[in-house]
Amino acid sequence: MKKSNSRKYRYQIFAIVWLLRFLALLSLKNARRLAVFVASIGWFFPTIHKKITLKNLEICFPDLNVNERRKLAKKSLIESTKTAAEMGALALWDHKRCLALVESVENEALLDEAIAAKKGVILLAPHLGNWEMMRHFLASKSTFIALYDPPKIAELEPLMIKMRDKVGMISAPANQRGIAKLFRELGKGAVTAILPDTRPSKKAGGIFAPFFGIEALTPTFLQKAAQKTGAIVICGAAMRSPNGFRLCFLEADPKIYDPDERTAATTLNRLIETCIRLDLAQYIWDYNRFRSRPSATPPPPPRSLRSSRRLNLLAKTKSRRYRLESFEHLLAAC
Repeated sequence: MKKSNSRKYRYQIFAIVWLLRFLALLSLKNARRLAVFVASIGWFFPTIHKKITLKNLEICFPDLNVNERRKLAKKSLIESTKTAAEMGALALWDHKRCLALVESVENEALLDEAIAAKKGVILLAPHLGNWEMMRHFLASKSTFIALYDPPKIAELEPLMIKMRDKVGMISAPANQRGIAKLFRELGKGAVTAILPDTRPSKKAGGIFAPFFGIEALTPTFLQKAAQKTGAIVICGAAMRSPNGFRLCFLEADPKIYDPDERTAATTLNRLIETCIRLDLAQYIWDYNRFRSRPSATPPPPPRSLRSSRRLNLLAKTKSRRYRLESFEHLLAAC
């Protein structure tokens, strides 16, 4: 690594650490107020986040008028900024202090029964609310293991693992060795969380299935993991409430275990949609989910010519690929 690049990364690490420390000094309410202020100003600029959010909402909700979509887009970007502002607390606060932020849990018995079965649990955690809060909660319930991608700045990896270990998580790199470790732990009855609404890489593999009525590239890792380990699949999200978070768990349709990839992927996306509709504004709509298109067939036409043009533009948009699967992705993005 060149000396100049090394110095650049040191500055980035310094800035990230001190930003997190500053955010951790704030109460949760003040961190959210700061996020509202920053996002409200950012709304007036033509950012890529705003552009993709508006396009995704037009594609998924063509029945909404322009004003309704813009209001929802602004709320969504504010909520996404709140997720970032809450990272200081969820990364640096004491584990018990973070758990005290949970105000209510809906269908907690569903999770408890799945854990008690000792078959392993795969929790589908879409980009709804703050998935880092869900990690705290799961780690308090059972042995919790999560895969991670090493951050772009290698020097951040020890910090990332240290913060995960403080929560009581088992970390495994997203490679063959890490996946083998994940399968072993699931076989022992552990819990893991997977972000199911991301575009899979070519190496990971995926299949096109309808998502809000539009064919979207959907990962197949989930069904492979469930078939190999016999783990129970449920869906969950940690959404913001006035003074903390409200958690909700949803039961998965048995078709999600179907050996047919198309059937399983369609069932998966339908479950994600149900979860997202719990609070549309708290979903991260600035992820370019529809960028990849089926090669053999054209994308299903939206209900208007204008939406069709936007879909074509969206497919061509070269935005940053947001993984944001966990805290390390926020660090890498910084």
